[in-house]
Amino acid sequence: MTFTLPHAWVLLLPLGLFLWKYGRRPGLPMWLRAALLVLIVGALSGPELRLTGAGSDVVVVVDRSASMPRDVDRTAQELITLLEAQRRPGDRVGVVTFGREARVEKPLSGSAGFGGFTHPVDAEASDLSAALDAAGALIPDERTGRVLVLSDGRATGADARGVARRLAARGLAVDWRHLARPEPPLDVAVVSVDVPAAVSVREPFQFSAVVHASASVTGTVRLERNGRVLLQGPFDFQPGPNVLPLRDLVEEPGLVRYQLSVAAPGDGVVENDRGVAVLRVEGPPRVLLLTNQSRGTLAQSLADAGLQLEVREPFRLTLDDLDGVGSVVLENVDANALGEPGLNALAAYVEEAGGGLVMTGGRSSFGEGGYRRSPVEALLPVSLEMREEQRRASLALSVLMDASCSMGVTVPDGRTKMELAAEGVVAALTLLNPKDEVSVHMVDTEAHEVFPLSPVEDGLPLDAVARGFSGGGGIYVGEALRTGRGEILQSQKPTRHVLLFSDAADSEQPEDYQRTLSTLRAEGVTVSVIGLGLPSDPDAELLREVAARGGGRVYFAEDAMSLPRIFSQETLTVARATFVDEPASLEGAPDLPLLGRLSSEGLPQVGGYNLTYLKPRANVALRTLDSNGAPVLAMWPRGAGRTVAFTAEVDGPYTGGLRTWNSLRAALEGMVRWTLAGAAPVGDAVVRTERRGHLLRVTLDLPPGEALAGAAPTVVLLPGDGRGSPVERPMRWEDEDRLVAEYPLDGSGTWHPVVRLGSKVLRAPPVTLPYAPEFEPGSAKEGQALLQAIAAVGGGVERLSMTGLFMEAPESLGRVALAPWLVALALAVLLAEVAVRRFLSAPRLKSARPSQVRARPGATVVDTGAASAASSPQGAPPITERPAQPEGAETTAAKPAEGGMDSALEAARARARRRLDR
Repeated sequence: MTFTLPHAWVLLLPLGLFLWKYGRRPGLPMWLRAALLVLIVGALSGPELRLTGAGSDVVVVVDRSASMPRDVDRTAQELITLLEAQRRPGDRVGVVTFGREARVEKPLSGSAGFGGFTHPVDAEASDLSAALDAAGALIPDERTGRVLVLSDGRATGADARGVARRLAARGLAVDWRHLARPEPPLDVAVVSVDVPAAVSVREPFQFSAVVHASASVTGTVRLERNGRVLLQGPFDFQPGPNVLPLRDLVEEPGLVRYQLSVAAPGDGVVENDRGVAVLRVEGPPRVLLLTNQSRGTLAQSLADAGLQLEVREPFRLTLDDLDGVGSVVLENVDANALGEPGLNALAAYVEEAGGGLVMTGGRSSFGEGGYRRSPVEALLPVSLEMREEQRRASLALSVLMDASCSMGVTVPDGRTKMELAAEGVVAALTLLNPKDEVSVHMVDTEAHEVFPLSPVEDGLPLDAVARGFSGGGGIYVGEALRTGRGEILQSQKPTRHVLLFSDAADSEQPEDYQRTLSTLRAEGVTVSVIGLGLPSDPDAELLREVAARGGGRVYFAEDAMSLPRIFSQETLTVARATFVDEPASLEGAPDLPLLGRLSSEGLPQVGGYNLTYLKPRANVALRTLDSNGAPVLAMWPRGAGRTVAFTAEVDGPYTGGLRTWNSLRAALEGMVRWTLAGAAPVGDAVVRTERRGHLLRVTLDLPPGEALAGAAPTVVLLPGDGRGSPVERPMRWEDEDRLVAEYPLDGSGTWHPVVRLGSKVLRAPPVTLPYAPEFEPGSAKEGQALLQAIAAVGGGVERLSMTGLFMEAPESLGRVALAPWLVALALAVLLAEVAVRRFLSAPRLKSARPSQVRARPGATVVDTGAASAASSPQGAPPITERPAQPEGAETTAAKPAEGGMDSALEAARARARRRLDR
């Protein structure tokens, strides 16, 4: 027997003393009260009775990373099915799968069978340590069990032996079965491409590459720089490492990407035949201008200012493109042109890497450009919210959502495409005003009504939208448009709009869509389309035609994560409320001198501007003189960088008098130079990076004798493609002037380390991992040895067969809680004590209350007890008289028994009577 709260037994001492002093009763009731006290304290202590035969728990951990055999899912499912067939009463089986991260595929169950793998994993890494942690978390502390690992042992991340020791401390052994690809007779792998950390423009330099071969072979080597072939030819590889000496010279500053590829006949592992390295060619910080007007006013103004300018059309940004860039200027650029990962990269570039950002206005910028609910919105010194006063006319909106089976696919963060689309619809509906009307339908092969056309002021069932489902088949476009027509034509609102969301690769049965769209256009209804997928998908052309015939817009969400942002963008565009297309005069604000010698005299009118609102603590240099009083030029520091918002259009139909303003060029130059100031160098500190296999090492060398100001430096690791989240790690002292941080890279790609040093940042040279760490040269025996070492920690064994696993597993000790039984017994004892005290105990004899009289001297005192007896029907002895006692003496007919509760009460009554007589 065990107790969950054994300290409760200490209460017996004070409670027992209290019972002895105030609750004592003679005979059996006292014993019953004592038993009741013991039972209550016993129940509070949480007693549990341990029994054997409660079964055992087995968690199967399945490695599904890229290095595993292609049929690993089928093999693992067969083994799990064999294991489940051996369950005894009380036995349970659970399944954990892992790649870069661990996921619970099946919780512990004693009856349900495993139906197959449903959770996708990132196969570029295999974090066995996290998977073992997840397996241990599934098994409760009070139960015993085992963990069975199905893996090739090529693990990345932390050392899994540490987790094995924690499991062994709980009595959980780790068994293993080695599943691996057949070891190839030949493997030629590019181990590394070692380039300098940084070079100057036109500086000749040497670098080298290391290629490992498992046997002698003649292969082909190909070296490229930014896609241009520098070297190609045969090479005789010898067993072991082969060093290739290389050299180059670069003409332009920026980030240079080298790729070395090898090819050899009979190579069994092609995944590691490519090596990549990036080289920083240093130069002055550049200004990257993204614009559709390469020869416009803004481009010419910045070029004439002597800035290192790079002008490009909008494209999918990465952090690689932003290396060496001091400031990014977006001239009327739609957010969709940058891509969702590009928006993430731009946000990390400003906040973490200390870059600058300037955004100018227009119909494709700010709120109407899709930046609301994007990572860039938080960077801006102005808010993109849509307030009630921005409304021009009420709106009727019919939303048609694709509910086909493809919408049930999960994205990397674990949510489904339908959940992201529903989040976007809810975000769009919250932008409507009370007088607007809206309907929502989900469509697969037929339309499913979420709610009909209803006024917003009546309340919308947003929770029903958020519970979006995915049905079967593809979306029938013709059926969806007919449903939208039937809903929207019920409204008499001046603006009526239909929004179709559909999979660009699964849009079916358009049927009479052309006639439906003609009817809608004749009634003044517009139709826009949000397509999930690529513009090149099979049904993308159909979606384009629907939007063109419907007089609306078409968006292609290549990344499902961008759906909430695109839904908000379309709603803002339909409302036509975030861009003021009327001329407005300007006035200077107190912060105008921050941009240089600019005068507030002679400020022009602008032909239009994006309506925004100044955020708290932001600086404003120009604002409008109309009723909005809106900021036109605002700025603020953001994270480690700086951002500027210029809500007027620099070069377009809404430029107005701004085009002839003689200080325009100076203002544009001042905005960009103000953001460049945030990337100032940090003293003489030097930061370096080094990659050893998949381990990244970042060092920071401080000037000798220089003390650190503030907290210890940290390293922030930024993924170059913008698809992951930044990772921050502390730096530790390696010697008196050097700090170091190490981090295992768990996937291929480029990584940009940034060292935070007080309020400043240092951009370390980026590093790249060309292929998943699991494909680094090595033999299957190394993975097998790792699994064997993990199992040896807790006494695990290799499981070549599933037979007997449950028989060998220790059975859990089942626990039976005794507290409910003790409470029930205590209630029974309480009832027994009441019954005994009421009906079975002898009645308590009460002494007669003494009659106290104050007698005069010589008087006769009558014995009241005798007189009372004489008044009885049967008669009694006559009343006797006895001499009176002296004055002050008391006569009592009977003296109460001393001791006990009754005697104490009677004595108190006597004292009270004496006080009254006096």
